[in-house]
Amino acid sequence: MTEGIALADAERRLKAYVTALWGFDPPLRALAEDGDPMAARPGFDADLVRLPAVWPGMDVYRAALAHVAAHRVFSHPWPAKGLKPLLTIVVSLVEDARVEHLAMRRFPGLRRLWAPFHRVEPSGSLMAADLMERLARALFDAEHRDGNAWVDKGQHLFFERPDRWDDPAFSLTVGGILANELGKTRVQINAKGHRVDPPYRDDNAGLWLYDTPPEPPRDADDPLEAAQPERVEDDCADRRDGPPEPVPALVPLAVAETAALRPVARYPEWDYRIGLHRPDFVQLVECDPVPAPPLDMAADPWLAGRVRALVRHAVVARPERLRRQREGDRLDLDACIGAAAAQRHGHAPDARVYQRVRREGRDLSVLLLLDASHSTNDEAGKGTVLELERRSADLLAGALAAAGDRFALAGFRSDGREAVQWLPVKRFGDPYDEAARGRLAGLDGRWSTRMGAALRHGGRELAGQPTLRRLLLLVTDGEPSDIDCPDPRHLVEDARKAVQELSGRGIDVACVALGGDRPTLHRIFGLCNVLPVDRVERLPEILPAVYVRLTG
Repeated sequence: MTEGIALADAERRLKAYVTALWGFDPPLRALAEDGDPMAARPGFDADLVRLPAVWPGMDVYRAALAHVAAHRVFSHPWPAKGLKPLLTIVVSLVEDARVEHLAMRRFPGLRRLWAPFHRVEPSGSLMAADLMERLARALFDAEHRDGNAWVDKGQHLFFERPDRWDDPAFSLTVGGILANELGKTRVQINAKGHRVDPPYRDDNAGLWLYDTPPEPPRDADDPLEAAQPERVEDDCADRRDGPPEPVPALVPLAVAETAALRPVARYPEWDYRIGLHRPDFVQLVECDPVPAPPLDMAADPWLAGRVRALVRHAVVARPERLRRQREGDRLDLDACIGAAAAQRHGHAPDARVYQRVRREGRDLSVLLLLDASHSTNDEAGKGTVLELERRSADLLAGALAAAGDRFALAGFRSDGREAVQWLPVKRFGDPYDEAARGRLAGLDGRWSTRMGAALRHGGRELAGQPTLRRLLLLVTDGEPSDIDCPDPRHLVEDARKAVQELSGRGIDVACVALGGDRPTLHRIFGLCNVLPVDRVERLPEILPAVYVRLTG
């Protein structure tokens, strides 16, 4: 039986340790013991942290858990489809160093925890495993000098731009350059048998998104073997046609596709696993919808007229208290005291001892936000979900314009956290004219639904409106999702946090759920703030509930 400390005995102390550091309590699971305990490597995913069942000391457990926690705070999974194993290994190594330096910025004492495990010395070995371990030390310690050209270049690229460590794309860029340089040397690497060093670092499987998720490891086998995105070429194939092709600089797809868009803001994103915001984590970009012929609303004039009447008769105004009235809802205390004093002095009391509340005019700002993700292209009755959204929005926007309310109209969708698209149809202060209706008709459905960033941006637009009531009304057919979020709960909790933030700023948030009710939307917006509607004919039933709540 291997001597050391069992995870079962150390689990309570380890959880307290990481909770004290980062404020979250990760579920821990033991890997099956198999041979040398120092050959095992930790692992993690969206739900679990896996550690060896037995390890020689408490320090290696703490170092491993602190490293995994740094990934949970600062890393973001990347798609692995089509990438060579060498590229994923080198990028992962750079990402290990990046998150550790960010963690040491916040907690400098972590350097004393991790430094004893970086003991490799310079040598003449050109084996891939030795070069990786030496690069790991060079990226951990800026003062260390290895002497190998590849290791020194990696150290120079990493430490020359510490201002970019906050951007996960930095690891992709530096790792892509180093993988390209290493590939030119024809160094041989056994991707299946590769073992991350030093031993406290995880197996890096949690940094990559695979088409077919790997099975959770049962023992110390490296998950790279079970989760290759493509078959590894054999050694002969590497030698057939001369030097390998250069590895292109790896740029996230979302960033490349949004180069022509207008970045307008960066927003934080709530990570429920650690109970903290990730600052400036999401980029929002503006994209003007391509105009199309406006929708024909003359087909159902009765429905349009009824919606306008409902909006027009909803009283949404700043309350004004009228004192010393002959009639009213309650007594005016000051007037009652004055009347009693006059009566005691033998004078006739003033009968105007009531007060009432009067509301005149309209004092409301509304932002109507439409889900323009790919799922809105699904059929719903006689048209698509998006057609239902556009028709509903045109009805409501026309009614608000006729009532003279301040309102804005926009769509949103996302293609990863660097490309949350905001599609402005009508801004506050602009008329709802044929051009705006044409932009609304031109909305098309693409990509995903990163709801939290869109809600925060909509809240920022509403915060500047000088009205008593401010309403953000979201029309959606589904739940938050995005291509770079394998954990479905992450975006739900972020959207819920965004709603709470807006509510704390005095902004009402409601959701019209097209296609029926969904429990996840209740989790985000609250039980009373989700208004299910199956078809456009039910819209008049939804609008009174929105305005009654605003006037209550």
